[in-house]
Amino acid sequence: MYRVIRVIMTVIGCAMLLWFIIPSVYGIFHIGNTVGILISCAVIFRFGFAGIYLKLKAAMLSHIPTMMILRVIQTGAVAFIIYAVVVSSFMIYAMSAAPRDNATAVVLGAEVKPWGPSVLLRQRIDAAEKFMNDRPDVSAVVTGGKGSNEVMSEGQCMYDVMTADGIAPDRVYIEDKATNTYENIKYSLKIISENNLNSDIAIVSDSYHQLRARIITKKAYSNITVGAVNTKNNNIGIAAYPSYFVREWLAIPVEFFK
Repeated sequence: MYRVIRVIMTVIGCAMLLWFIIPSVYGIFHIGNTVGILISCAVIFRFGFAGIYLKLKAAMLSHIPTMMILRVIQTGAVAFIIYAVVVSSFMIYAMSAAPRDNATAVVLGAEVKPWGPSVLLRQRIDAAEKFMNDRPDVSAVVTGGKGSNEVMSEGQCMYDVMTADGIAPDRVYIEDKATNTYENIKYSLKIISENNLNSDIAIVSDSYHQLRARIITKKAYSNITVGAVNTKNNNIGIAAYPSYFVREWLAIPVEFFK
């Protein structure tokens, strides 16, 4: 039975490792990939090289200093697993929160390529358009500034694409100064207030991003109802999803200390 478990866990570890490496082929590499690769390698080493692992463990347990190091590593691993499960549960809750029908869409920006929206940004535009087409009275704030490597602001890019796709220009408000999620939310809520739009919002973003955006919103305005409008991932989005999901594990705690 133990041999079967070892084989299953080794296969899972290899699949995870491949899944975290693949996004780099598309130029997507960040802390989420790095942590995911380290976790995958740890799983592979623990179960795929069990003999070496057990010998190393026995050697470390034979000396007090190395035994203490091993206990710290084991305790940290258990704590991280518990943390990951708890945070993932909250992330699933946030991405499942249905928006009110008349909520104002807040479309979070992503990278603009020289030829137009990146894959991630196009997915957010598509999700926003579907939400607005299903609700003719809903308005949207498209938010995102211009990065040093971008030909235009993310907000302007989304506005241009959405209006070209048939969304009425007077339903779309541009926010083009934000440089991070906090500013996306802050500046968008200001536009919503100044234009007397519905203060209940529907955050349009990738599902893994919803909890952090929700935390930011609730910290600033606890009385606002926040719903989620999630993107539908294409092949690249699916390939990159685990790395972004893991990145959120690390980014979410930061919001509580800001």
